[in-house]
Amino acid sequence: MEKELEQFRQEVERLRAGRKAGSGPFLEPLRAFAVRYLAHALEKGDTLKAVVERLGVSEPTLQAWRRGQTPGGKKTQSSEQGAAPLKPVVVHPPKQHAPSPVATTFAVVSPQGWRVEGLGLEEAAQLLRRLAC
Repeated sequence: MEKELEQFRQEVERLRAGRKAGSGPFLEPLRAFAVRYLAHALEKGDTLKAVVERLGVSEPTLQAWRRGQTPGGKKTQSSEQGAAPLKPVVVHPPKQHAPSPVATTFAVVSPQGWRVEGLGLEEAAQLLRRLAC
């Protein structure tokens, strides 16, 4: 577990580099490791303060992770009550349907109110050309 602790500390320092204090949450695997490490250390008789120093995170942050929250007080997805685990799904493209005759016909309506319906695309284009529209 000491090797994992060292990897954790390195990742914490890498994440903190170049960002403001308290900005951006730690990834779930890091939080989960810290909580497991805390539980293991407390079982062995360590104090919370000693664990916080070894992990390199603040006590409020570690306590929030322990409660299943991010430091801002938001519940993490894995800690929400009744949250179902994610399941992979397959998305298929929509089936291509044969074009309906209604969808391929056009109607031309003039400003004077006359209407020509049921024209195909080419017929509607010819009509508009002849009307000089």
